[in-house]
Amino acid sequence: MNLKAGSKYIGIAISAITILIFALIYGPRNLIHAIYSLPSTFYLFFLAAISLHVASFVFWALRIKILSRSNGYRISFLKSFITVISSLFAASITPGYVGGEPVRIKKLTDYGEPVGTATAIALGERGFDSIFFVGVFAFVVLSGLEILTGDLKIIAVIGFILLVLFLLFILASMGVVSFMNRIRGWLERTVKRFDKTGTKYVNRLPRFFEHVETYASSTKEIFLKHPGALVLGVLTTSLLWLSDFMVPAVLILGFGYTPVLIDVIFIQVLLVLISLIPVTPGSAGIMEVLMIATFSPFFPNGGIVAFVLIWRFITFYLNLIIGSLSLHYVVVK
Repeated sequence: MNLKAGSKYIGIAISAITILIFALIYGPRNLIHAIYSLPSTFYLFFLAAISLHVASFVFWALRIKILSRSNGYRISFLKSFITVISSLFAASITPGYVGGEPVRIKKLTDYGEPVGTATAIALGERGFDSIFFVGVFAFVVLSGLEILTGDLKIIAVIGFILLVLFLLFILASMGVVSFMNRIRGWLERTVKRFDKTGTKYVNRLPRFFEHVETYASSTKEIFLKHPGALVLGVLTTSLLWLSDFMVPAVLILGFGYTPVLIDVIFIQVLLVLISLIPVTPGSAGIMEVLMIATFSPFFPNGGIVAFVLIWRFITFYLNLIIGSLSLHYVVVK
């Protein structure tokens, strides 16, 4: 079994082992007691948490539909939704969730969009995510909330800088065509040195330049030429993340505790930024440790391990299940 084929098992194993270690430290009896002592209405909060997580897929699909339409391509909501859920499996088993973008690009091209446009949409989604996260940072700073203390403040500053740099990268990429035109002659001469027949790489260069030009123009359409699409993109992105960030809040309520909503949201923003660091598949192990470390204050009487176990099932294992089933559907179709 190669690493690619076994990556899903690596991620699941790391996640399961991490939770098992904390369960052993916490005490199996305490964990069982925490689960059995849950309020009788907890299943309602559990179902509500799953519904919120699924709702984030709906807003995600709407965002793809809006960004596609801004570039003149009308794809149905169903196709947008299939594009989203078919990328969940690859995103969950790859470090930094980087495997999701190629799958979404492939599906969009299958639905008739050029490679450049599909790439612009995939990167544009990360751009909208960055706008939302920067907005959360700005709200926390301007509101004077005392969340930014100690290590969280350092992580927040680093994350803010990286987000701003990524947004600048997207803006700069809109001018990539003029840069490519400047080095086009040099590229052609360089390729010809390695392609004596002149039939392999040289013939592919025009197509490559075409993809780059399409990407740049599509990115401009998304961020500069359609204010309505920009506003709707920010709105659907906000709803997407807020739906997912409400999952822990709803579960905490189900456990019988009262969460501080802005703290729950901001902590998860930091965790998402940390999870983008390509260390383990799906950030398995890392997210469990960080969730236990950051959400323990919400559970003064225990139950944190049971909470993380349920939360991880909804946000990680459920993604694997839905993603694998959708991939099977796509392959069969």
